[in-house]
Amino acid sequence: MSGSSRKLMGTTAAGGAELLAIEDCFSCFLYTGTGSAQTITNGIDLAGEGGLVWIKNRTTTSNNILMDTLRGTNFVLFSESTSAQNSGMSSFFTSFNSDGFSVAGTYGGVNASGNNYASWTFRKAPRFFDCVQYTGTGVAGRTISHNLGVAPGCIIVKRTNTTGSWMVYNRGMDASSPEN
Repeated sequence: MSGSSRKLMGTTAAGGAELLAIEDCFSCFLYTGTGSAQTITNGIDLAGEGGLVWIKNRTTTSNNILMDTLRGTNFVLFSESTSAQNSGMSSFFTSFNSDGFSVAGTYGGVNASGNNYASWTFRKAPRFFDCVQYTGTGVAGRTISHNLGVAPGCIIVKRTNTTGSWMVYNRGMDASSPEN
């Protein structure tokens, strides 16, 4: 780890302080599709810690694809769509690994031969990122539990069982912000 690496202050299971390097929790990784199953090794432990992978094909027009360890490898969301999650998507991802993730060779959105891809991987870590699934009640002001250990700076919500808009909150917003 370089001397200029940023550190995240987390906590251990025993409640003590733990310093995490950003490289242990986040990766922006570029790769070239093979058209055959391949493993993307970016150093992020998704199998043990959990998290989210976001992939964008940089060669052709295709959807931004989001997959998380909570819902598993058969469910994807498209960031530019209000559609419900797509299920039965084993042709996209095959596994979350201790050092990255694996993609299938049958879908061009994540692995077309010769296409260039950008992937962003977010590992669950205190004070950095958490991925939470809950059932809505329609009641405003509801508190949703998370494992950040601090108040979230940004919250992104997407209904997964039916069509619904993406909702984004940032702590810099207030009631007079045009986004509200």
